[in-house]
Amino acid sequence: MKKFSFRLQKLLDMRESRETEIKHELMKVISLQNKERVLQEDLNRKISELEGAYREKISRGIFVPDEAMAIMRFSDVSRRAIDEAEKRIQRLEPEVRRIREKLVQASREKKVVEKLKERKHEEFMYEFNREIAKENDDMNQKIHNRRIAE
Repeated sequence: MKKFSFRLQKLLDMRESRETEIKHELMKVISLQNKERVLQEDLNRKISELEGAYREKISRGIFVPDEAMAIMRFSDVSRRAIDEAEKRIQRLEPEVRRIREKLVQASREKKVVEKLKERKHEEFMYEFNREIAKENDDMNQKIHNRRIAE
C-alpha cells in the first residue's frame, strides 16, 4: 500500500509560511508599541521616585529651591515624553489592526487547505482499511477453501 500524499502540500506550506510572515510582522509592530510602553513606565517610575524623595526631604525640613526646580523641569519634560510615546503608540494602532486582519485572513486560507488535507487523509485511511479488510477476506477465503479441499 502506498503512503499518504497530499497533492496540495506545497500550497499548504506556502500558506503556513505566509501566516508565519504576518505573525512576525505583527510582532515587530507590537514590539515597538511595547518599547514605548516600557519608556512610559520608566519615566513614570522615575518621576514618582524623584517626587517621593523630594517630599521626604521637605518633611525632614531640607528644602532646596534649585532641586525643586530641577525636579519640576524633569517632571514636565518626562510627562511630555510620556504623552509623545502615547501618541506614537496610538499611531501604530491602525497598523496593528491592519496586520491582525491580514493574519486572520491568512489563517482562514490556511485552515481551508488543512481541512481539505484532513478530509483527504480520512478518505485515504478509509480506502486503506477497506483494502486491508479485502485482503483479509481473500486470505480467509483461501484458507477456508484449502480446508474444504483437504
